[in-house]
Amino acid sequence: MEDDLTMGITNVNEQGSTYGAAFRNKPVYFMTGKETEAFFDGKMRRNMELREDTCTLSSNNTYRRQHTTYEVSDKDKGSTFLDLNFLIKDETSSLKGSLSDKKDVDFYNFSIPFMNFQRNYFGVEAYIDMPEGCDYDLTLYDEYGNQVGKAEWDGEGRKKLTVPNWDINTNKYCLKVENGNGEEVSPDDYYKISFHVSENKEHEKTDAVREAYGNLHSAYSRKDENWREYLDQYNAVLRETEQNYLKELERLHQKQFDSLPEEKKYKGGRTVDELLQDMAEGKDLNDAELEYVKIFANLKDMEKAQNKAELKNSFSDDFVKDLEGMGISRDDIEGMQVRIGSNGDVSVDGIVDEGVREQVQKLIDEKYGDRMYQYYIGIADSVGDLSSNTYRYATDIQEVRRYLKGVTGEDISLENLYLTPDGKIGGLPDEAADLINKTKDNARIERMKDALVDIIGKIRISGDLGIPDFTSQFQFKDGAFSVADSGFAVDMGALDGRFTPQSSGNMYSDMYKYQFKKVL
Repeated sequence: MEDDLTMGITNVNEQGSTYGAAFRNKPVYFMTGKETEAFFDGKMRRNMELREDTCTLSSNNTYRRQHTTYEVSDKDKGSTFLDLNFLIKDETSSLKGSLSDKKDVDFYNFSIPFMNFQRNYFGVEAYIDMPEGCDYDLTLYDEYGNQVGKAEWDGEGRKKLTVPNWDINTNKYCLKVENGNGEEVSPDDYYKISFHVSENKEHEKTDAVREAYGNLHSAYSRKDENWREYLDQYNAVLRETEQNYLKELERLHQKQFDSLPEEKKYKGGRTVDELLQDMAEGKDLNDAELEYVKIFANLKDMEKAQNKAELKNSFSDDFVKDLEGMGISRDDIEGMQVRIGSNGDVSVDGIVDEGVREQVQKLIDEKYGDRMYQYYIGIADSVGDLSSNTYRYATDIQEVRRYLKGVTGEDISLENLYLTPDGKIGGLPDEAADLINKTKDNARIERMKDALVDIIGKIRISGDLGIPDFTSQFQFKDGAFSVADSGFAVDMGALDGRFTPQSSGNMYSDMYKYQFKKVL
């Protein structure tokens, strides 16, 4: 069929290139499990449209949802579920999303889906097509939380940014979509995100590290007794590349700052951290301060500050306004504590009047609980400081526990679940088993299946360390909410160690690792 999408090394450009030439002529791609399944089901085609995730607990409101899959609907063949990386493999396809209101922000995580040494030859560009009359900001962050690109108009009615090719180790990225001009938006107005793979015209910046890695790999493969000399050479190049990365980042940020209108250039003496502290305390930053923070602040720090400010100001005000409509004042709830368990159960303490306490608890349970959970995971250091593996595990547990309780009305023991030989989830009550194992073409259930498979595997690996449940805790003091970090009952450091591959005595064990702290 003319519209079929052939996956493999020739899936982006025209077919006919030999495998040997593919390394330089085009990237070599490997299909994921979901892509393979969709391919054999005859669901892969060109011009596919991935749908924004709006059905899960965190959806795309947090920058840490790395493993999200997006639904591609087909009324004839049924849905398939693909991640954002697929759009780099097939640039005829795109993701369709919308901003629910003028303050909404959407995040999309992706990884470069070809081998790192190929980053030397190829570049990746991201595009956003916007609704007529809209001006959205598309910002790129690397896996360390650095802002590494802002989309600019390309002269064809859309915006474009280029993923930097400063090294070949940095692989994970996050796109942030937000309303640029502050005007009202409609959730019925859609934007589209797509990608394009192009030649890397600055490949000389990474030639040295690619060649050093090739020499090391060759020496180690042929069991050269001097392979550690090649390792030392490679590590020296990595250290130099790390410093060059910092220089390129500083150069980019300075260029962005210099290009601002004069009235938006920050001329004050306060540091980024001090400005973020003002933001976290709910103080308004002026335009120049805000632009300065957007350029130089780390994604993790900025999102945490914004979450604190929203929780303290707009969220608390909305919550109190609802209570006042019920005849309950701000003073009536002063000093209360709120706890939201991993299964979603809400408890409220610190309110003397039992009738008021019950009304407040019901309001949180029915309207505000999910939003409060999102604020908690965005603010609490015990969650925010987790590695990507343990973060996914801990938040997946919250998502799955709530979903299963909603389906069955009871708490399900995750330790008793298992995978059957045919890939289904075993150990579930009948109603949940039928729903999860038999339902097709449902984005939320597909997400639950993926989470359950990952949880079952991690429970097996973690052994007797326990499951990382946490309780989202808040206090209402001085008329506003704030997070009370409850931590974890299990040793998260030990748990993370179980999930981190260990190596010793080989070419990987003593490779130099960047000193940048990863946030994705």
